[in-house]
Formats: sequence, structure tokens, C-alpha cells
Amino acid sequence: MKKRYDAILLLGLALGEGDRPEPELIRRAETAAKAYHEGMAPVIVACGGRTPGHRISEAEVMKTLLEKQSVPAQAILLENKSQDTMQNFRYAEKLLGGAKGKRVLVVTSDYHVFRSVLTARRVGFCARGCAAELIRDAQWTKKRREEYAYTFDLIMGWQDEGKSRPQWTYKLFDAVFGKKKKE
Repeated sequence: MKKRYDAILLLGLALGEGDRPEPELIRRAETAAKAYHEGMAPVIVACGGRTPGHRISEAEVMKTLLEKQSVPAQAILLENKSQDTMQNFRYAEKLLGGAKGKRVLVVTSDYHVFRSVLTARRVGFCARGCAAELIRDAQWTKKRREEYAYTFDLIMGWQDEGKSRPQWTYKLFDAVFGKKKKE
């Protein structure tokens, strides 16, 4: 049976206290494992580095979650350096020997799929999205709104290597979303 994709790229999420995965990250890993077991790709690249205050990377936590879902260890590649969505794809590109011509299935939260696929394509992957469906509560609505700002950043080229968002946008972001944040 021919695989539809060269790889599944599973995007990370900040870990909770004690390096525990948040329910949203568990849902992403379950969705990726299901796609793997359906024969969508021969390998899953777990993307996410270690953030301040944590002992292990998001990728390592996802590897454990995937193994609990019966994904064999040899089918899991760790991209454990990235700190944001663009870096997820830049480092995954290196693990996969380049992006050009590589067909990838991007697994992430439902609110994050659109921008993630655009970002993967910007890096050079032939990408499709697979949404981990979440409960649509107030937290989901907030994250969805923030995605509009990050998508605007991407379209404007402010997430490209060596670029950054103009200073005035931080004040706007703070006013709209109540905090400064870089993605």
C-alpha cells in the first residue's frame, strides 16, 4: 500500500506543570497516531523544543504519548529544538532531508491548522492539514482570535528568517489580546 504522505508532522504545545502534557497536546498526539495507523505516512515527526521551566522537550513528551497509542519508536522522529511554528517546519525540513517535493500531513489543533499549513508551504512542503478537534470554549475562542494576528504576521513575511514584527504591532497586539506574545 502506497503511503499518501512522506511524513506526519505533529506540532507541539507548551507543557503544563511538571512537564505534563495539556489535554490539547494529548488530543493532537491521538490524532497523529490515528493517521499513522490508517497508513497515512510511514513516520511521525514530533515537533517541539524544551521551553524555560521544563526539563524535557515537547517532542519527547509527544513521543511517549504516541508510543502509548502503539506507534512504534522507530516510526517517530524527534524535532526537539523549535520554539515556534515556523521553526517546527524549518527543523523538520532538515530531519526529512529537505522540503521540496515532500508531502506532509500537518497535525495540530483545529484553530491552528490554517496557519500551520500556510507556514509549511512557505518553507517548501506540499502540505495538508489534519485537525485535532477541541472543545469550543472561551479558551478556544481566544486562541482562534490570536491566530488571526499570527496569520497576518505570516502573510506580511514577519515570521520569515531574519525578519520581525514592527514595534508598533506589539502595542496593537497587547491592546487586542491583553498581553505581548511572539509566535
